Amino acid sequence: MKILITAAEEEELITAKQAYNSFPSHVKENFDTTFMLTGIGTTSTSYRLTKMLNSSGPFDLAVNIGIAGSFSKDLPLGTVVVIDKEHFGDLGFETFSGFQTLFDYRILDADTHPFRGGALHRIKLSEKVENALSVYKMATGVTVQTVSGLPEKTKQLIMSFRPEIESMEGAAFYYVCIQEKVPAIEIRAVSNEVGERDRTKWDIPAALDALKEANKILLGAL
Repeated sequence: MKILITAAEEEELITAKQAYNSFPSHVKENFDTTFMLTGIGTTSTSYRLTKMLNSSGPFDLAVNIGIAGSFSKDLPLGTVVVIDKEHFGDLGFETFSGFQTLFDYRILDADTHPFRGGALHRIKLSEKVENALSVYKMATGVTVQTVSGLPEKTKQLIMSFRPEIESMEGAAFYYVCIQEKVPAIEIRAVSNEVGERDRTKWDIPAALDALKEANKILLGAL
């Protein structure tokens, strides 16, 4: 099975390498695994991911992992989620009545491929993988290029997209994989509350530990 595992930053990607290396050699022989840094943000992710898929594919599965911010009190620090659908959170128009997406503004139909209802939905994987990952909540993600730091922005994102998780790459990852017809999954571990800019209140070590365990569960089910 040919697998591509991606992350924005090295500390996130290391969790996947640690999980992979925890398996015995005879198990690892079943995988042809490539680890790739996308860099931070949608532009870098789109460029590097598209280039990798077209130069080194075809891949049987692409995985995006990383830490992220939570909008929900039900997803405390250290929680892992599988992102079921993604939104581009800042692609649209600022108007006198507030932010409007391309779909709200009728620039683009909400069901224009690869969107469905204005969102990018992942395609379900094998029953074995889905069952293994069912220990984690399925969540809605919103992808932004400026991390939310103001209450007004947080409220706008919640009103527009009803997200549970905020990242800077997720929607780009799903967009490219859907377009390139590559099965894909995004897994995020909560490191902070959205809007909390005091990094002393983040728990990155707990998020990374949880992410490593999630990688073990995913790889063990493949």
